[in-house]
Amino acid sequence: MSLLGNILLVIATLLFFGIVSLLFGKDPRGGDGLMGYAWGMIFLNLAFAVAMILVSLIIGAKGGFEWVAQTSSSRFWIVTIGLLGALITTALSGLFRFENGPVPFLIRSTSSFGPVLIPLVLIVSGFILLNTGLKASVPLPVYKWPLVFVSIFGVVGLASAIIGEIAISQKNRAAVMKDNIAFHDSNHARILSEIDSCDVTKNLVFILVYTGDNQDPDIKNKAVAKVKTHPEWEQELIRLLQTDWAAEPLQFLAFNDVNNPSLFLEPVRLGVINQARLMRERINRCSHPSHFYPGMFNWEVERVLRTVDRFDGKGMDYLPAVKEVRAALDEPSPFDKPEYNCLPELEKWIKKHS
Repeated sequence: MSLLGNILLVIATLLFFGIVSLLFGKDPRGGDGLMGYAWGMIFLNLAFAVAMILVSLIIGAKGGFEWVAQTSSSRFWIVTIGLLGALITTALSGLFRFENGPVPFLIRSTSSFGPVLIPLVLIVSGFILLNTGLKASVPLPVYKWPLVFVSIFGVVGLASAIIGEIAISQKNRAAVMKDNIAFHDSNHARILSEIDSCDVTKNLVFILVYTGDNQDPDIKNKAVAKVKTHPEWEQELIRLLQTDWAAEPLQFLAFNDVNNPSLFLEPVRLGVINQARLMRERINRCSHPSHFYPGMFNWEVERVLRTVDRFDGKGMDYLPAVKEVRAALDEPSPFDKPEYNCLPELEKWIKKHS
């Protein structure tokens, strides 16, 4: 076992020289050098860690850690935590030495000597503890206190890295949240401005999308009020139901009352049929499998069902028109289509009204 352990220590020494060469060689921050440095540091430290863990197992099997603690379980946990902390801190210190971004303070401040000092102490101490004759000739404090130092240093460094990563992660989340809030506020102001500036006699259709309950209340209320400034807004909605813009008036009708519901009974039926045609045309326009996705027609189907529910029971049978929407989902395509998310609700409505 001692022979195998010494071979592993020689390998660890060669890996250590490779780590030192990377640390103090050519500055890797130009071109692709930093990526090569990072991967080199990862692989060298990983191989070094494996070698030192195996050496530690051999030393432990030979009783080389009996000085650490009285019980075997205590020795195991002290050695394991100390060794892993030292190895991980070594790797992190070397890996982030040239990092320009946020790095935990202790890792950055020790990156110039930690990746050299810790492996050197581990290798030298490993040779002493592994070889009985050498161990007998070396006083205990010579290897005990350096090992205690690198173990504590490693554990503290690892804790610093974990705490620092948590702090950096929280800072990033806060920044993302702040950006999201700023984007929402900016988009909110843009929509309100768009509603204000809309000429409803020409472009009423473009603000109908803002009249649903999926919008903030102030946006919805402002858009609905703006729509009703059109002198013939109900007739305009009826006209749009029979065009390629059918989804937009269905959006309005799904969430808002009209003054004369009886005027909309037949136009809504035609609008639903028109929506089915538009869905078929959209499927036929798909030229790649990626154009299909499970939520593809969620918006259209939800508006159709909400609208017909508001006008149902007033003298118009909307079942045939809704069946047209269901049939549109079966429009053939040369590409595989997904199981649409809207399908269960659509079939549930049809079954209920059949």
